[in-house]
Amino acid sequence: MKAFIVLALCCSFFPSRAIPLAFEFSDCDDPDVFKAVDAALKKYNGDRATGNQFALYVVMEAKRTAGPDPQFYVKYRILESTCATEENKHWQHCHYKVSAEAKTGECTARVHMNDADQTTNVTQECKIFSDVSKIRLTETPCLGCFYPISSDGSEVSEILEKAIQKFNKHSDELALFKLVEVKEAKRQV
Repeated sequence: MKAFIVLALCCSFFPSRAIPLAFEFSDCDDPDVFKAVDAALKKYNGDRATGNQFALYVVMEAKRTAGPDPQFYVKYRILESTCATEENKHWQHCHYKVSAEAKTGECTARVHMNDADQTTNVTQECKIFSDVSKIRLTETPCLGCFYPISSDGSEVSEILEKAIQKFNKHSDELALFKLVEVKEAKRQV
């Protein structure tokens, strides 16, 4: 009976200590995100015995955990390159195959990087499509990235007018401000 009570007490403490780490969105152009995708793509190409290597086409989504040993969740697209797997070239030194002939794919990877031990652990799943003509490519905005938009649009001027009105209302300035010119406008996804 004592063994059962001790076992029950031990089991009840485990779930309360195992708290999953929260992921935060990262900029797809972040060098650390690129290192994570590079590690995932090297592993994918290294696991292939025949055919051509794949090269990074675009990073579509990136999340990471905070801390010294980050975990990354990345979603990226790959395109078949002209380099054979037997060449053992780095994928960055390869050119894309002609798009009509090239296979393409989409990968989701979880990458744990430990800089102190210089180790990387990658788990991923890639779906490869051989008939490119049947794939409908859509433009996916990179979460967290800034994109230029038209600065003379009514949407931009309406937002700026409201912001200036609010500033004028709550400001201690003697003069009131007004919108004169919009030099550049960007949107963040």
